[in-house]
Amino acid sequence: MRNKVLGLVVVTMLMVVSVCGCQKAPESSANGDILHAKDSVEDEVAGIVNEPKSAAENDMQAINSVIGTGDNVIRIQAQMPDVPQDVYNMVLGENDTLTKDVLKEFLRSETGNIKDLSEEAQREMEQSKADNEQGEERAVFSVFGNAPIYKLSDEQKTASFSYGTGAYYQDELLYEKCASIYKSADETVLEEADSETVYMEAEKILSAKLSQTGMAEIDIYKITQYQYESVTFYEIEFTPSYQGMGVIHEFGSITSGEIFPSGKAWICEESIVTLSLNACLGKAETQEKCGTVLSWSQIEKILETHLNSGKISGSNKAVLTEVEFLYYPIFKEDENKLELVPVWHIYTPMSAWMENEELAEAFVANGSSWSICVNAVSGEIVRSE
Repeated sequence: MRNKVLGLVVVTMLMVVSVCGCQKAPESSANGDILHAKDSVEDEVAGIVNEPKSAAENDMQAINSVIGTGDNVIRIQAQMPDVPQDVYNMVLGENDTLTKDVLKEFLRSETGNIKDLSEEAQREMEQSKADNEQGEERAVFSVFGNAPIYKLSDEQKTASFSYGTGAYYQDELLYEKCASIYKSADETVLEEADSETVYMEAEKILSAKLSQTGMAEIDIYKITQYQYESVTFYEIEFTPSYQGMGVIHEFGSITSGEIFPSGKAWICEESIVTLSLNACLGKAETQEKCGTVLSWSQIEKILETHLNSGKISGSNKAVLTEVEFLYYPIFKEDENKLELVPVWHIYTPMSAWMENEELAEAFVANGSSWSICVNAVSGEIVRSE
């Protein structure tokens, strides 16, 4: 399957070169955009954005759309997400409230025999960074926040804060118990619709712990149950949530200049086994309410406009199965700030299409977009894969 898909990619690239290689290059604007596209597409999108909103969509529960014509179409079959009444643009900075005293509360030691490992952890981080800089294959990544690392341990539990935006916690005995069955356990992904009680209880347990860091809301998007003999634990995957809106989670922070806040936890026996928060604890420095956000009917028109312009592409053999209304994080590395902009995210999870040969071929062979983020205010394509 992997070789077959790779071959399709090569053939597709050769076809593009043969078709486009001899065409005259169109004129470009100062920022590199094609002038024709800017004159027509941006004006068309602006016109759609300024259309009066329809109240008829408020009762819409399911999306079943075919956008475009012929083979270049985007098919969407998904549930309509909830859109909060109030939506904001916000900018996050590092959190200066994450002190050692707060970390001690976060640790919740039962022995009182707490060791301060902060200096050791800071040295290890700096050494790791220096080794990476000197390595032949350097890992290139960005870090949100500049605050020092704090780390405490009582030998039964360990907790740390990093960069003023991240945190870690582990109960060593519970972790050893769960890790021992991790590879042999039965693994079941629990759908929220069928396991609402588990989702609610997981949120309750995590929220109680996270409230000590000032993190008021979370958006759980996946729970996996691991069970072997008498041991059961749950792996919880989540993002921060702000005013009822979570953060994009399908992408990972895989290149320099990208920061995607994410959290993961193991829970068993109504206790947290391990918890990691990556760039989740940024503090809101500015928050501006959006006047209006684009309705789904406007999003469909904008998708068609970008489809016709070639900004995104489709295939009548591929289906996008998820629509979410979330924040997309834009890292301003020079300022060390994280901007959150509301987006409509239309996609098929990579984990789903990579395991489906027909879907994988449809996305790869035709270069069809499998993930599209549209700015929910401006209509701009924020990201397309």
